[in-house]
Amino acid sequence: MEVFFQMRFSYCGKPGGLVRRRGTAPRGLTEAEVLRQFEVLERLTLPSLRDQDDPSFRLILLTSARMPQAGKDHLTWLLNHYLPGRSHVEYARPMIPGRVFRRYMQGIGHGEAPVVQTQVLEGDAFGRRFVQKLREHAIESWAATPESGGTFMSFKRGLNLRLERRKPVGLEVITAPVTPFGLSLVARPSGRYNPALINPDGLGVKLPHVSIRTRSLHCMRAVGADDVADLPPVEARILAEAQQEFSVLRAVHAIPTTEDQRLKAPVDVSHVGRLRRSA
Repeated sequence: MEVFFQMRFSYCGKPGGLVRRRGTAPRGLTEAEVLRQFEVLERLTLPSLRDQDDPSFRLILLTSARMPQAGKDHLTWLLNHYLPGRSHVEYARPMIPGRVFRRYMQGIGHGEAPVVQTQVLEGDAFGRRFVQKLREHAIESWAATPESGGTFMSFKRGLNLRLERRKPVGLEVITAPVTPFGLSLVARPSGRYNPALINPDGLGVKLPHVSIRTRSLHCMRAVGADDVADLPPVEARILAEAQQEFSVLRAVHAIPTTEDQRLKAPVDVSHVGRLRRSA
């Protein structure tokens, strides 16, 4: 089962989007905002995809057709450096990103065979076993409900990473964030649904939603000072496990740690919570 990562790289409008209201001119991002996106892409997202144990995937990066040629050239260089032969840039005029991704998937011509589409947000990084675990759950979910037309999946637990002056300075385990970790859809590429077209509040309404609950941490998201004032010390065990999954954490950083705490209850590492509600 093929895996497609789908990521937006903003140049016009708000960070993370390409949409503008009718009758208003698109706001160009400041140079600092664009440079921050490039930095996070190069320091977190792309290295985490390069390091995957299972390299059988493709990254589709969507950005504005108005991006200057210098920016396009740098994107091309980054993708060829980290993911040679496994990436594609889609340059589009302002429109709903999910519709661009859906049009791309419908045009790849894979017939009735299901694929996995995974949403990548700015600041997202994935543990080295992410693609492997994602494909395993996707195959299981599709076998269980092939008649449903598709199944959404997301990871229940993940990590928040705080960066200051390009260095990780805080790490926190978070459960059930507002925006799900690794939101994915296993479905035929010809379908009408896409991870970028679903509101997290609507997961499980029109299509089943699988909440993947594992003790291992396969997803990480960068947060800034505007999002969180400070992060509490992380358990030494958690940091050691995270360093095995994410190469960016393997160097010595000023991440405060505390002694390991005994788990209150055993964690079922194979448990999958399913939510099926009719529309």
